[in-house]
Amino acid sequence: MERGGLVAYVEAQIERDIALGRLHPSGQFGSEAKLARRYEVCRGTIREALRRLAARGLVVQRSGRKTRAVALDESLTLENLGLALHDASNPDARWLLEGYFSLKRQVLVELLADCCARASDLDLDRLGSTCFQLQDAARWESGATCAQVEFELLRQAARVAARPGHVLLVQSLQRAFLGGAAQLLPLMGGEALREWVFRVTAILHERDVQALQNELPALLKARDERVLNAFAPAPQEPASPEAPCAQEVHFGAPVAATGQDEALETPPSIEEGAIGRLTPAAQDATQEAHPCGEEHGLGHLAPAVEPDDAPGAQFRVDESSPGGRDGRPPIPSLPPDTP
Repeated sequence: MERGGLVAYVEAQIERDIALGRLHPSGQFGSEAKLARRYEVCRGTIREALRRLAARGLVVQRSGRKTRAVALDESLTLENLGLALHDASNPDARWLLEGYFSLKRQVLVELLADCCARASDLDLDRLGSTCFQLQDAARWESGATCAQVEFELLRQAARVAARPGHVLLVQSLQRAFLGGAAQLLPLMGGEALREWVFRVTAILHERDVQALQNELPALLKARDERVLNAFAPAPQEPASPEAPCAQEVHFGAPVAATGQDEALETPPSIEEGAIGRLTPAAQDATQEAHPCGEEHGLGHLAPAVEPDDAPGAQFRVDESSPGGRDGRPPIPSLPPDTP
């Protein structure tokens, strides 16, 4: 690897360690010799990588003192946005990226509205040509090419609108994007990009400032939301603790989770003939839930007393029989012989 590439590699590795909090709590680095052993490079490469990081405001170098990393909330700038994107699971990463996209949308809409109102026909034709190029890139090219052409459209619009401050701002936006290029570049392009560029082309041709301000922000936001959700999905709302969660008990209708204890304390009644259809485990559970089952035995959970003249009344349970009180099937009493 060439020296320039090796320095950039070590710079990126140190930046990642700063972002992920892998340094000493004091933020101080070790000696150059120690860092050289850690990253397996020479001391000169370490010295140059630290110098680059100091120029970006990520570390502080003072004569006679150890190099110290700047606190993350102090070192973050627009151009250092990539520092916060190393950890996509960090909620602040998505929050900062949302702010970046919002700023970029505002700049684009403001510049294009200025171009519609004041640009010459020749300038609008040039912007339209860049839009056609961006449409083709969104369909056929990689995300890196799409990003490059999109920022070229922004720079061109800033020059046509005669806004030098916005030219500098676009440069910073592009550098901020490239700082997180490893995570964001693969997500660029696609149908969402083609959709808003196609609409911008028509608006520029018609010089319709009102349509630009009313339609373009929503189209841009839809594209940005797809990139955001692919980079770091939005956190899910916690389920409401008041929402009932129906659970079935052994007998009776389903009850809410919040009232399950009360339902178990007051077991529902057992329908006639239901015991015969239960499994042994369920029968045991029924005996525990119904103390009356222990007193009279499961064999006595039978229909209520019937009139003597009812059909089948002669077949009754004899409570005096041995089987009537130990849970075994009762022995029916047969009617006396009739002459």
